[in-house]
Amino acid sequence: MSIDQAEVARALEILGDGTRLDILGENADLLRYAESEITAQHSERRLRVRVRINRDGRAAAGSLETLDPEAVRTLADRLSAALADLPASSGAPESPAETDSSSTAAATPEIAPARSVLESDPAVRHQWFNTVRAGLDPEMKLGGAIRYDVMERVVADSTGLFRAETLTKASIQAIAKQDGRSASVKLLHRDADQIPIEEIPGRLRAALTPLPSVDAHHGTCRVLLKPQAVNSLIATYGYAVLGANAYATGRSLVAGRLGEKVASELITLVDDGCDADGLPSGFDAEGNVRRRTTLIDKGVLTGVVSDQRRAGLTGGVPTGHAVPDGWRFGGDPVPSHLLLAPGESTEDELLAEVGSGLVVNRLDYLRVLHPKETLVTGTTRDATYWAEDGKLVGWHPQLRFTFKMDDVMNAILGVGAVRERCDQTFMESIVVPSLLIDAGPLVLP
Repeated sequence: MSIDQAEVARALEILGDGTRLDILGENADLLRYAESEITAQHSERRLRVRVRINRDGRAAAGSLETLDPEAVRTLADRLSAALADLPASSGAPESPAETDSSSTAAATPEIAPARSVLESDPAVRHQWFNTVRAGLDPEMKLGGAIRYDVMERVVADSTGLFRAETLTKASIQAIAKQDGRSASVKLLHRDADQIPIEEIPGRLRAALTPLPSVDAHHGTCRVLLKPQAVNSLIATYGYAVLGANAYATGRSLVAGRLGEKVASELITLVDDGCDADGLPSGFDAEGNVRRRTTLIDKGVLTGVVSDQRRAGLTGGVPTGHAVPDGWRFGGDPVPSHLLLAPGESTEDELLAEVGSGLVVNRLDYLRVLHPKETLVTGTTRDATYWAEDGKLVGWHPQLRFTFKMDDVMNAILGVGAVRERCDQTFMESIVVPSLLIDAGPLVLP
């Protein structure tokens, strides 16, 4: 699949003045496996065209799965009719043609796609599966998925803006099960050749360490969150707290607190779409270049992420965090490429500091119950252990946490020196180390 610039120009001509197109061509190849056997191979090619028209203070949006002129004309007629039925708006216009041109004047960052993913050789994915399966003990069962994604992105508008990039991503999730217990590893990179497949079996065998089961602990204790668990915490916190619209409207816990301490001084968090440690992308759904934004510096709130509508909070220039029209996670700007600064502690040192406490390798999910209070609930999944005197002594039952993310962010006792690259369905990449949490905020039911 290739997005043709001439077809884009023709669609803009049909749709007329005030139009912006946000186009995504997705090419996905997936290999699934369960019980140590391949269960499915799937390839998908999809084009998604989001259209937004702003005229005379009125706005309408729609979507297509093609750039065929007849389909575009049909949508153009429907959107024009919708615009004619709308009352004039007294608010500030939001279209690229009527906002500060500096927001889209910068050059598109160059992010080269990886040939290893573009070529998408099925034999490589089969080799990955065989390597992991062969490295496990015979009684261990392997499940999970291997996925290659090639994403062609174009944002263009009727004023002449045209940005294009091709992004690549390879990922593998490997879940090993034995005696009713499970452990998982997930690795991802823009370049499939950079994923250390050979390390996965050893990590899974180590995680399925033959320890006894222990009774569930109740009450407070220190908790060591490993990177895949920190991934869920930091991504959800960024989504709920660090967007400019939530800040401006008072829906964020940190609203009005720029320059104030909002987290432990061990926390420094930035959003940087061009950092190679994550999964880089160069621009957002409005065509704004992604800008490195320091959000929290040694515990102090220093910034939020913005789109064109909320650029006033970021010096008049959007940070490049507009989300697509009709996005299922909302319409406000949110972080896209979070990186939590590493600390100085080794994993063994963090474990020693746990004393008697919980070690969580992965959170299945975090669901926001109350955004303003940062109250969330979620469950652990795979390899959850109990530690005594800084050593793992048993498998702890999976459990549900309900806690305030704000309390946890202020109770950090230690930060790991090694980070892992992660992702979420609502965020392109998150790069995080392990975090050691004090006893207070996380109470085991």
